[in-house]
Amino acid sequence: MKLWQKVFWCTFLLFELLYNASSFYLIRHNFNRNLVREVDRGLADQQLIAAQIETDWSYIANLNQLLHGAEEDPGDFLNRNAPKYLKSFDPGSVSIEIKDDRGRTVFTDFPGAIAGPRPELAIGHPADRNYIIRSIGPKSVLFVSGALDLGGRGFKLTYLLDLTSLYADKHAQIRNFIRLNLVIAVVLAAGLYGLIWFLTRSVRLLGESARTIASGRYAHRVAVLSKDEIGLLAEQFNTMAAAVEENVRALETAAENKQRFIHYLTHELKTPLTSIIGYADLLRATTFNEDVFYRSLNYIYGEGKRLESLAFKLMDLILVENRLPGLNVGEIRPLFEETAQLMKPQLDKARVNLSLSAEAASLPMERDLLHILCTNLIDNAVKASQAGSGIGLRGYRSEGGRYVIEVRDEGIGIPKPDIPNVFEPFYTADRARSWTSRGAGLGLAICSEIVRLHEGELSIRSRPGEGTVVRVSLPGAYN
Repeated sequence: MKLWQKVFWCTFLLFELLYNASSFYLIRHNFNRNLVREVDRGLADQQLIAAQIETDWSYIANLNQLLHGAEEDPGDFLNRNAPKYLKSFDPGSVSIEIKDDRGRTVFTDFPGAIAGPRPELAIGHPADRNYIIRSIGPKSVLFVSGALDLGGRGFKLTYLLDLTSLYADKHAQIRNFIRLNLVIAVVLAAGLYGLIWFLTRSVRLLGESARTIASGRYAHRVAVLSKDEIGLLAEQFNTMAAAVEENVRALETAAENKQRFIHYLTHELKTPLTSIIGYADLLRATTFNEDVFYRSLNYIYGEGKRLESLAFKLMDLILVENRLPGLNVGEIRPLFEETAQLMKPQLDKARVNLSLSAEAASLPMERDLLHILCTNLIDNAVKASQAGSGIGLRGYRSEGGRYVIEVRDEGIGIPKPDIPNVFEPFYTADRARSWTSRGAGLGLAICSEIVRLHEGELSIRSRPGEGTVVRVSLPGAYN
């Protein structure tokens, strides 16, 4: 059962319990008060009638003695005079019954027969009065009995009061209460349902938001609809969701960076390994020449050291939160010449000519990263070029104190729709892949990252069948 349903049923049932209990208590309390009042009235009326009868009897008896008249029988006196004692009472609700000491009825005006035992007639002391309420047919009647002494003879006077209207009023109140309670229950249920549904909407939103976040949408936040405890809970939930999103993003970034590092490193191993293999093959196939031998070994050693440096530089680039590398001012032209020399085995193998043109300039750079940039751009140009074609590596100043590195080829080119995508790692569109064949699709992604860390700009202009021009604009160039 949901929370709002629990709140609804608990509130509804608690109200019904308290309302019914208090209502029945009030009905019963009022009924008992009225019943006690009627019993007190019956006791008082019975005593009053008995006193009047005894007074009248004493007066008649004394009068007969004074007049020396015959003594009247008490039973005849009661039978003849009893009706006059009822004139002051409602004849529809009050009756009297008089029995002699033998239990014979001397007088009664009660319309029905009274069956069964009569415990109220068991009077122990002349001053005692007993009462009882019993059902006679559809009526509820109060019986109040007391002793009556007339001329030494004992009688029992019973006062009968019809309480049917009192009980009927109680039952009518109960019926009215039940009808009213049904109406109140319907209104209360509807009101509680709407109110609790409205007040718990934030809880439902929290549940929906939790499911949404659990599905992987960590940027989702729950709307804060109130300033109460539930609203505070919603704010804390959003704080927790933000922390979860940040942690998940950090974990994903760390995993992606580690994976990118592996792919980048694998990709970048190819170029120095190509140079090492090329010079090693040159040493193996060429007749011993001390100058060639020394120069080749020197290049092999240099490329091996560059492999070692490459691993650390890529680690700095990918894993150390993409911090800017330590930039040192250096000459750009020697970097071009070194790159051209290292790429020579690959250029010779592909039978592609490289032309170099670089204006002398100094600019802040991380040398090894710019070396990676140039070798990647030339490597991509070689892959896109046919045997006998040419590649141009050019460096020149532009307006605004920037230095432009430009690599131009006469290769197959890149279709215009694919140009924005070639900077994405592992982009595999067939038309773009033809330009970077045999590659993993990481070269330009690495170049883009290097240019970003140097706060530069990278652009590509290309047409299929006509070639490609890649321009890198770096800030801070000076003589």
